[in-house]
Amino acid sequence: MEKSEGVDPAMLDCTSAEYGRVDKRLNNAYKKLMGKLKAERKKELQEVQRLWLKFTDANCQFYYDPDGGTSARLSSNECSVTARILRAEELEMLTPDQ
Repeated sequence: MEKSEGVDPAMLDCTSAEYGRVDKRLNNAYKKLMGKLKAERKKELQEVQRLWLKFTDANCQFYYDPDGGTSARLSSNECSVTARILRAEELEMLTPDQ
């Protein structure tokens, strides 16, 4: 973000790149945890993850006020990035070390 020098398009590019990185981390954490769970728990995690995604997408979309311009898009993108970081950390914490 520092390299964007406060230029909105550059900041959007930055959050887009970060989103890709954290989304990959989230997917990896999810797959790793799924690989450690028994069948019944896998079903539970799948449902929880679907609900989490639905909520997160709706919540972060709310940040994007159509009258808010580029700063609203930045807020929405930042919400998505932050949510994915926190969810990845949570899933990583839940994954047994074995």
